[in-house]
Amino acid sequence: MWMLSKWYQDCVTDAGDAFIGYHASLRINGLTLQYANVIVKPYARPMRSRLTFRKTSQPVFADGRLDWHCNPLGVRGHWSGHAPSYRRTLYQAADGAIRWHCMLPCAQAEVTLENGRTLTGLGYAEYLEVTLQPWRIPIRELRWGRFLSTEDAVTWIEWRGPVPRRWVFHNGVELAKAVVGRHRIDLTERQSVLTLDSDSVVRTGALTATALRPLRFVRRLLPRGIRNVQETKWIARGTLTGPNHTSTGWAIHETVRWV
Repeated sequence: MWMLSKWYQDCVTDAGDAFIGYHASLRINGLTLQYANVIVKPYARPMRSRLTFRKTSQPVFADGRLDWHCNPLGVRGHWSGHAPSYRRTLYQAADGAIRWHCMLPCAQAEVTLENGRTLTGLGYAEYLEVTLQPWRIPIRELRWGRFLSTEDAVTWIEWRGPVPRRWVFHNGVELAKAVVGRHRIDLTERQSVLTLDSDSVVRTGALTATALRPLRFVRRLLPRGIRNVQETKWIARGTLTGPNHTSTGWAIHETVRWV
């Protein structure tokens, strides 16, 4: 049996300092593993990452507010927003599914770190549930990202491979004709373009050397196709240009490739 539940929440300050937090629970054939991971990426400086396997409370979401207190890592975060959430079943098969819930497409976030520093800015939160073994997903490349400004929120997921799929949302509305590129998202129905500039790498490399690096005993259980997955995650300045207005903000986005 395979069951992964993963919370993701982030915050970027006006100055470009970024916080990314994960809380996940993984069950494989009767083995249950819970972990939390915190990434802090100061603008134009190397990122810092900390992880714990100690039991900690998962984020709590209610009435447009998400709270996460990760005591082992000394992190307390609060996200609140009024934009409507949305959810999709990204993939359904006989032996499992992938379900995604974008809880807070755009939120005011406040995160206090272990050293007492507080980051405030716009943030985002989502929850992913995977009951299908990842190596059975018909995908060769994943592109995911979110862009936030005071006026606009754009979220995108694109699968490339045997079963190509794409989901793009702008201010809560799904755009079926949008085109996802590495540095450009064309919001065709909105006659708007989101451009991503001045990328700063948060982390890059094989998953076994980045996200899965601390999980040595789990890594040995994974097929070679998963162990060879490559990911790159960036933070970038974004500009959304439409027929009637332009807005600027920060984007966090990533590309994951099965090689």
